[in-house]
Amino acid sequence: MARVAKMVSRTVALFQRARRALESRWQNMEPREFSTLVFRLCLIISAILGGMAVYQRTINMWSMKNIGDTFLRKEIGSRQIVLGAFFREKSEQNLEGKYAIIHFLGDGRLEHPLYCHTPMANGETLTTRAHVQRIHRGKRAANDICAWAGHIAECEVEVHTHHEMRIGTSPDPLESMLIKPEIPIHTKKKAELVVCMAPMYIYVEWEILLLGLETWIAMGAEKIIVPVQSASTTAYAILKQYEKQGIVEIRDWPKWPVLSDVNPNGLVLSRGIEESHVNCLFYVKPFADMAVFTDIDDFYLPPDPSKVVPGGTPAAFRELFYEHPQAGSLLFEHRDVQLRLPEEAAKSLDTFNFDFLKSTNYKQNCAVWRMKTRVLVNASRVDSVNMHETGIHRFGYVQVRVPCRRGHFYHMRHSHRAVPNAAAIEMEPLMNILDGAWKTRLSTTLSEIASAPLSSSSTKSFEDFDKCMGAINEEHWTMSVSRCLTPHVCYSRVKRDVKCVAANTNYSFHFSASSASYIITSSNHTISEAESNCEAPQPTFTSGNHYYIP
Repeated sequence: MARVAKMVSRTVALFQRARRALESRWQNMEPREFSTLVFRLCLIISAILGGMAVYQRTINMWSMKNIGDTFLRKEIGSRQIVLGAFFREKSEQNLEGKYAIIHFLGDGRLEHPLYCHTPMANGETLTTRAHVQRIHRGKRAANDICAWAGHIAECEVEVHTHHEMRIGTSPDPLESMLIKPEIPIHTKKKAELVVCMAPMYIYVEWEILLLGLETWIAMGAEKIIVPVQSASTTAYAILKQYEKQGIVEIRDWPKWPVLSDVNPNGLVLSRGIEESHVNCLFYVKPFADMAVFTDIDDFYLPPDPSKVVPGGTPAAFRELFYEHPQAGSLLFEHRDVQLRLPEEAAKSLDTFNFDFLKSTNYKQNCAVWRMKTRVLVNASRVDSVNMHETGIHRFGYVQVRVPCRRGHFYHMRHSHRAVPNAAAIEMEPLMNILDGAWKTRLSTTLSEIASAPLSSSSTKSFEDFDKCMGAINEEHWTMSVSRCLTPHVCYSRVKRDVKCVAANTNYSFHFSASSASYIITSSNHTISEAESNCEAPQPTFTSGNHYYIP
């Protein structure tokens, strides 16, 4: 207690000495010093009050957040939509081991790390980083107008990998997603010629479909691969009958998912034709020698169609490859051909024929100016391709342009009522070949639906899309383009009164926390009734491992 009392007395003494010092200072203070002190105190008090007022009325929490937003930037990471997975053919390898190809869609402005994880016999996991390439660096790679594009990633996998493997965006196998590569189809003898068609979207023109299918079959194609997103029930039923006979193979090609901030469907050139063709290329590699990439209304005929020979196209292609042993791909021009479809569409297939080719009397003549190309490849020599040119060649092979007068494709487009720089042609020999084969087809391949009523086959469905594509092309001359050149950004006013079916799927995603990136895969592909105007439904995400969607 004595110690506490002593401390209290010392504190009191200090306060008393301070009070006496202030009193002495106050009594001896000059008026000028007093006014200066008062001014300083008022300034301090004013600053405190003013700061409190500004903070309460102006710089509140949201204003502070707005200021902070100027320093923020968006970084969402890689989002890879897997379109297919395949195994590299042994005959295409120059290294030992087994390799897998992952075909995916991604933002072309970003890098896309990808790792493959496969279990080994000793219980450990083989983890390899994939070599990733954009499938075509020339197509819109210099700008971000069509910002998304297809990529292929190749990685080594354990030699006994067959049915499934895991992929991820980080080297940690725990941050990976299970995928199932397609089992390759091998045959005793490879097909000489396989045709990969462009995907079918809102397709109702079954007359042109039959013209394309029958012409390629007559000219020697052994298999025709047709990706379908949406088509009339009539067009799809025709394809299914050809598929039963092993002539056509239908591949579902649903829309891609809408992501949290972007719709890839509107940012990929030409509605993903290039991505579809690359997918088809890796699918046919195991069983195809040569593959053609074209549209439904494009096919190869001799420069003089009156000299057409049934089944003669593979031999003509082989001759060209023989002349150019360094060629991995051949680029053909295509010439616009006048096409006049029947004024009244057939009501059933058994009343349909190809006599309308009598009215096809002109095609565009060969000229110095290069027309858009169509592509033929030796399937083992290339890794990416689109309808107009080749991308990645293997082992030093190159693309070779074939002169128009040596051979070209015939573009039998619905809108070609007349063609510029026209040259007369004789199509009756082709008509006779097709009509002769059609009689047999009605009693075999198409016998189940030969007498079934058909929906209308209208070319009006493409008119608005033609105008839209033409408008985007015209924008290129202004050096300022409003959108990517793809029909997904176009609106068609035509309300199709025909029943349609469409491909649909569910999407799942896996988020990698360490790389802040996503792997997106599809499952449960179905064909069901299309939405209004024959559009395919927009797929949705049905499973994922994160509270953010990609």
